[in-house]
Amino acid sequence: MVASALYIVPTPIGNLDDITLRAIEVLKAATLIAAEDTRHSKILLDKLGIGAVKMISCNDHNEFERVDIIASEVEAGGVVALISDAGTPMISDPGYKLISRLVERGVKVVPLPGPCAAITALCAAALPTDKFLFLGFLPVKDKELTAKLESIAHSDTTTVFYESPRRIMNTLVKLQEIDPHRSVALCREMTKTFESIYRMEVGELISYLQEHTDEVRGEFVLVVGPYEAPEGAEELLSAKAQQALQQLVGPLKVKEACKLVAELTGENRNRLYDYALTLKQEP
Repeated sequence: MVASALYIVPTPIGNLDDITLRAIEVLKAATLIAAEDTRHSKILLDKLGIGAVKMISCNDHNEFERVDIIASEVEAGGVVALISDAGTPMISDPGYKLISRLVERGVKVVPLPGPCAAITALCAAALPTDKFLFLGFLPVKDKELTAKLESIAHSDTTTVFYESPRRIMNTLVKLQEIDPHRSVALCREMTKTFESIYRMEVGELISYLQEHTDEVRGEFVLVVGPYEAPEGAEELLSAKAQQALQQLVGPLKVKEACKLVAELTGENRNRLYDYALTLKQEP
């Protein structure tokens, strides 16, 4: 028997067989389903053989309006299921504002494990998973996109993004400008018929996709590996630049020190970063 509560129910991101037995049990028991798009979710429910059930929309525009409806349903002993169009609700989807208000009202919230494109891609990326950063959808505007990618330029953490087919090439080119040898995994159409995973350096990936433009379609998860400083970074810099960084890294942040030394010496800023990071790693 499914107890009265609000259940956060993940739904398949492509392959219908990925829905869990527990998710089906909750959806069948639900007295109310709050869906990101009721028309889209009705198709899923029909395929699962789940008959008529009361549904309401719950999205970025009406989350706060749904608080009273959902709270009243649970308080009356009902079972409410929160679902998104695909994957786990609130992972780059609406819902956290709703959950926050319901928790404040004392409504019991039960999360179910299940499909998530970011985690699925991360597991298949063949990149470090001991720590990772998920940043959702990348900014659309070039300036903001560049700033976001620069923020992970020297990160020691694997980073996961969502990206669209219209913007993926531009994103990869900008990443290449920052670090042409960065290891990435581009995961396309996860769990679907044309699932593809491309594991290579970003420059190689750009060349591949330029030759296979028919594969630049579908939904993408971009997994970017941690920064790896090249061996012998100091050999690429003048003695003057090395000495300047040795004095400035510590009193100044790495980014500030590199910017200053680049202005003074005309050295490539990426090479300065590489060398500066080796200084930070020294005991």
